[in-house]
Amino acid sequence: MPTANARNGNSGILVVNPLGVALHHYTEALMQQLADAGISVELFSIVEPSQSGKGRLKWLTDYSALLYSAGRRTRKQDSPGKVLVTWPVLGFLDLLLVKLFCGNSGVIVYHDPRPLVRSVGSSGAIAALIRLLRQRPGTLVHSMDAGRAMDAVGLSEDLAVVPHPMLRPADSGYEPARTRRDGARPRVRVLGQYKADRDLDLLKLLAGRLGPTYDLDIVGRGWPAIPGWKVDARFVPEDELDELIATSDAIVIPYKRFYQSGIAIRALEQAVPVVGRVQTSLSDLYGPESRLLVAAGDESPIVEVEAWASAIEYALGEGRAETIQAARQFHTESSKSWASLGRMLLSKE
Repeated sequence: MPTANARNGNSGILVVNPLGVALHHYTEALMQQLADAGISVELFSIVEPSQSGKGRLKWLTDYSALLYSAGRRTRKQDSPGKVLVTWPVLGFLDLLLVKLFCGNSGVIVYHDPRPLVRSVGSSGAIAALIRLLRQRPGTLVHSMDAGRAMDAVGLSEDLAVVPHPMLRPADSGYEPARTRRDGARPRVRVLGQYKADRDLDLLKLLAGRLGPTYDLDIVGRGWPAIPGWKVDARFVPEDELDELIATSDAIVIPYKRFYQSGIAIRALEQAVPVVGRVQTSLSDLYGPESRLLVAAGDESPIVEVEAWASAIEYALGEGRAETIQAARQFHTESSKSWASLGRMLLSKE
């Protein structure tokens, strides 16, 4: 059954989360940053089929019921109200669905405007159809790259770029490398679901370079076996994911393309360094000059893997202090942006 809970009394922003498990942490951070800004917020949430064991049709029915309930609530309120959808279940078709149930009060977060996996309703043909809809719901993205992707399909009208929500980071006294206190080898992990753009060749080369002195783990649903890495290909529950991050010396994000990384945000929250490519949204977290980020170029695979190894080695030293500073700065920026966005949404008729 759909569930709801409120913060700060009467709701001004109603958060609809159709991925109650996968986006639990994301939604918690989002609601916390809005609440910290004094914005009333209420959560409507259901669990996705992969976790509930129910069919997709039941999920879509419950999602529609959630939208209807939230839209009805905003129409009953004397003060302005908005419905913020954390994930588009039907891709660009959600703009039509939210318009139908929530009128002009709906706003949708598009995490992956050009999805890395097959997604219903995310084609160019659907986008062209949706462009015919007048006074579409507003849209949010978490990076300029995602904004450009929305513009490429003609859906950038009334679009806002706002940082990925983030919980308050650990204090500066936090020591990420707990596993090294007893002389254990540094532990480097890749976390999250496998998708087709994961750089498997890079991981194989890194195993050859780091395997003799590092413990290398991959944990996440769908990953294939990779020589030199210990692969645990399963869905990881929330509490275990927090523990996996906390007991890592560094998190590697070996992806060729992504618009934002929830794993990177959660690592920042726990002061665990993240290593990845500079031409990604990680630059928004650390800055493009960070030694934790690797520039893509025309170098040979051997040269490239040395650059990744160097970044990982830096993560175990000075990269920790840099991560603490980056976490504080990004959390401050994210909090200010969500406070500003929340007030702006509620000021609209």
